[in-house]
Amino acid sequence: MRDGSTLPGWPLMLRRELAAAYLGMSPSTLDMEAKAGRLPRPVAITPTLQAWHRASLEAWAADRCADAAGDNAPNPFDT
Repeated sequence: MRDGSTLPGWPLMLRRELAAAYLGMSPSTLDMEAKAGRLPRPVAITPTLQAWHRASLEAWAADRCADAAGDNAPNPFDT
């Protein structure tokens, strides 16, 4: 099993602890941000198991970076 410390070692679907590590935050901060609606919603893998899709976390992080940089211009590659 890969240790997940380097890409492509990260799984496609990230459970709570890995999603938090992927974003560089603690699991409790991930919980607060998710509860406040500031993170993408996790996907139900089974009735009792939820995970975040890695691409949705990457898109969220990119949006945060763009907001911080004041870059509100549309991305021509998004069309």
